[in-house]
Amino acid sequence: MSKDLSLFLLSIRGSLADQSVEAARKTHNETAGAPANVAAAQSLGDVSHMVHIPVQPDGKGAGEFLILDIWNSMDGLNQFFANPTVQEQAGQIFTRRDPVVWMPAEGFVAYHIPAPFGQNERIVALVRGSVPSVDKAMKIHNAGAASMINQARKAGNLSHEAYFRMAAPGSPEALEFFAVDTWMDSSRMKAYYDQPSFMQTLEGLFSAPPDFSTWAHPKGDWVEW
Repeated sequence: MSKDLSLFLLSIRGSLADQSVEAARKTHNETAGAPANVAAAQSLGDVSHMVHIPVQPDGKGAGEFLILDIWNSMDGLNQFFANPTVQEQAGQIFTRRDPVVWMPAEGFVAYHIPAPFGQNERIVALVRGSVPSVDKAMKIHNAGAASMINQARKAGNLSHEAYFRMAAPGSPEALEFFAVDTWMDSSRMKAYYDQPSFMQTLEGLFSAPPDFSTWAHPKGDWVEW
């Protein structure tokens, strides 16, 4: 018997409660990273948990923090975060947080390219914004991705994924778009994004200026899987 596989991206972006990233590391590992909590999350469908801080911190306390989790069960995700203890522990990590569940954007180009041996830097670039319509966004996005993939790869691009915010049952189609790119070279990534030809591929994609941010893995031993 076959079983359909659906993957959902949970992004949690917010401000860290601790006054340093090192203190936040300890809090994270004692809460979200505690063995019992990891086992519970994995048993309910959390197949990946990754942590990030801004490439350019704002200098206020420990700054912003980003968690990207991949789940294969919405029921499991809802059950896990309905636990009051999980919510309480999230409050120990964040003073403010914005959790959003994203679904893969059906029909939108996505790709994963292997990294050459020894290329171990990892930068995550996010673009988030509303699109005028799914069909229009798909045409613009796919044309741009197809035309730029060779240049992007030369600049160190490893992957590109496209998502839409999950709409509540019975609600209108969600038009909030979320793109996640992974890179292996921060300087070449910046040069790629700064070139006019890349910006031209975004013309008409968003109905208002999107939010763009870049993230790196924090120093130290963080519990991830």
